[in-house]
Amino acid sequence: MIILISILINLPFFVQIILLLGGLAVSVYGVSLLVKMVIHPVKKESIGLTDNKTITPTKKKKRPSSTL
Repeated sequence: MIILISILINLPFFVQIILLLGGLAVSVYGVSLLVKMVIHPVKKESIGLTDNKTITPTKKKKRPSSTL
């Protein structure tokens, strides 16, 4: 996509190659992050900690009722 746009606006060839290599680097980095997340999923330990705590409801202050 970037290469097509750069051809349309007549960027020099080496700039197109730099954009292509930058896009490939970002793509490889994103795929590596996805593979890392699939292989080593994040453990959700914070959910277990909230189950043990007792939640005390906060008392609401009584507001004066509006008289129209």
